[in-house]
Amino acid sequence: MEVEVGLRCPACGEPWLRPSSVPGRYRCVNCLHRFELRSVCPGCGEHQTIVRMTSTATTECSGCGSSMLVEV
Repeated sequence: MEVEVGLRCPACGEPWLRPSSVPGRYRCVNCLHRFELRSVCPGCGEHQTIVRMTSTATTECSGCGSSMLVEV
């Protein structure tokens, strides 16, 4: 049984991505990269409705499944 610690970091792949104090921003406590949640998918260009104020924000594109997080 695998325990999910948190969101996986797009840079290092480890499950240590945490929301920062700014809505829509995340940081990886493993590799220290910072990311911003975008409303337009960097993979396919499809616009998504995002909810920046919740900790359960979807970080994957519903169209292509790629990450909506862009390194800052």
